[in-house]
Amino acid sequence: MVPTGMLWRKSEMKNTVLAGRDIRTVLTGMVLLMLLAPEGHVLAHPGHADVPGLRLWRDADGVFELEASFALQRDGKVQLIKHDGSAVWLALEKLSQADREWVRQRVASIAALNGVDQPTRITNESIVNEKPSLTAAVVMLMVGIVVVVLAANITRKRWSNPMPAMAVAALLSLLGILALAQAAQEGVPDIQKHFEPFANKLKFRSDETYFYVESNGMPDHQMMVGIRAWQQQVPIPQAYAGRNAWSIPLHPKMAEKPVSAKTALFRGAIALAVNGVPIFNPIKNDGRTDTFTAGELDNFGGHCGKGDDYHYHIGPVHLEKIVGKGNPIGYALDGYPLYGYFDAAGKEPKNLDAFNGRIEKDGYRYYSTKKYPYVNGGLRGVVSVVDDQIDPQPRANPVRPEGRPLRGAKITGFSRDDERKQLKVTYDLAGKTQSMGYTAKDGGVYDFTFTDATGKVTTETYSGKGGDGKKGGGKKDGKGGKKDGDMNKKDGPMGKKDGDSQRLPWLGAHFDELDLNKDGYLTRTELKKEIDTTFAGFDRDKDDRLVRDEYENGANVKSALAGFHAEEMSDSRGMITRESMEGALFRMFDKSDKGKTGKISKADASRSGGGGKGKM
Repeated sequence: MVPTGMLWRKSEMKNTVLAGRDIRTVLTGMVLLMLLAPEGHVLAHPGHADVPGLRLWRDADGVFELEASFALQRDGKVQLIKHDGSAVWLALEKLSQADREWVRQRVASIAALNGVDQPTRITNESIVNEKPSLTAAVVMLMVGIVVVVLAANITRKRWSNPMPAMAVAALLSLLGILALAQAAQEGVPDIQKHFEPFANKLKFRSDETYFYVESNGMPDHQMMVGIRAWQQQVPIPQAYAGRNAWSIPLHPKMAEKPVSAKTALFRGAIALAVNGVPIFNPIKNDGRTDTFTAGELDNFGGHCGKGDDYHYHIGPVHLEKIVGKGNPIGYALDGYPLYGYFDAAGKEPKNLDAFNGRIEKDGYRYYSTKKYPYVNGGLRGVVSVVDDQIDPQPRANPVRPEGRPLRGAKITGFSRDDERKQLKVTYDLAGKTQSMGYTAKDGGVYDFTFTDATGKVTTETYSGKGGDGKKGGGKKDGKGGKKDGDMNKKDGPMGKKDGDSQRLPWLGAHFDELDLNKDGYLTRTELKKEIDTTFAGFDRDKDDRLVRDEYENGANVKSALAGFHAEEMSDSRGMITRESMEGALFRMFDKSDKGKTGKISKADASRSGGGGKGKM
């Protein structure tokens, strides 16, 4: 019989041995997890919300300032951590001399601290993978240690009931998975986080230069209601995808010569809302009309363009209810964010520059305002402008001819059924309700339906870009598209004349009338005087715009332009501006002025380059 004391001592020794084995098991697990952990980087500090060592960075040109903390240097660039924990990359050569010297000394001190001659060079790895790899390694190391300890105790039956331990292990594993998911989320470009509230409608991707957004341009909110100046366009989904996706620069840079929306960018978008809907210049393509004050926008600040493409013209501040206050509601196409009416302190921002923006701690940003320019008043950052619009940017795909203004109409209702691919707009005209809508079919075919005040329904089918489509029950007058003789009215003062197809080019046909000083040459000055004469006679309200009832009802004025085709100069609303008329005539003049002398003879004007046969 073994004495009790001996039994106790044997049990104690056994437990001691097990404890030693447990320690060895834990240490082995730690070593394995450390070996599996990603390779470390030469970092000043890991990125997190409470960023230490914040300093003010400046570029070599003295254009921008950024308060941030140094993280690392790689491939001629530096990574900086902003006050909110987000990371940005800047080219080292673009920083001021003082900042470059500071980086050199800092990198040297970090290298010395890590016992290497030069900083570790990181290759074939994007910024989005650095922070998550460090986070994942730490989290998985901690979880792994606990799991190994629990497993060792369970296998050695140190716990009579292993279920609680197994539950703890499962919980810790779940926490590890969640931590990894969070780390992966932290790895996406910062800009993507602001679009993710609409991830069910959008697709994202990025490369080293751009963040790409794919969308159909259709917001979830009601559209068109509230518009008082309507040209009979309705929202149609667009194919902003693939090569036709929106491109937003990931590394915006201040431009030496910013582009003002007051004098340019009247075509295409200047920004993209975080719901994937483009934002256009608040001034329409005539270069003068404020779309907001003209009553052309709905209750959310948007309307449809000539291609039935929906877009905003003022800040979509309603999106703050979804993305949260203090977050961007869009991004300008130069890469800088667009915010709502208030800054981080909840106040309307003051001292905004001419572009509705200012530099703050985390860089430059635009703000929305209740007065013009409403959104970014141009582009403060570097962009490429081609044909008066930012390049690259997607293009809309119209399926029918552009509509014409429906004077006096006010849109009062909107309905939409995405499952059935149907949409309808209801409007009031002269106190009577009418409607216009469509059903989308496969292959890009749209069946449009027009219902007049009596309930009569007419239909029109369109397929493809700008085609007339296959006519269904005939087209209702005034419901979009061109009617026979609409803009080439034979009996109107600016209508088409018999024999137009055999006419000389317009400048040649009207040369004698346009040559005011009768010297045998035509100049731009004489063309401009003819335009002044035309507007003096037809522009009854003296607003420098000719609407249809002004130029179709005639005037007591003798002008060569009184017989010209209005269709060639009018916009989608049938309106002719002084600028559009000047542009059309000057283009014809320039084609005839082969020698660039500033004047043309009758022979020059009569050649085929002088504006075509009676058309611009």
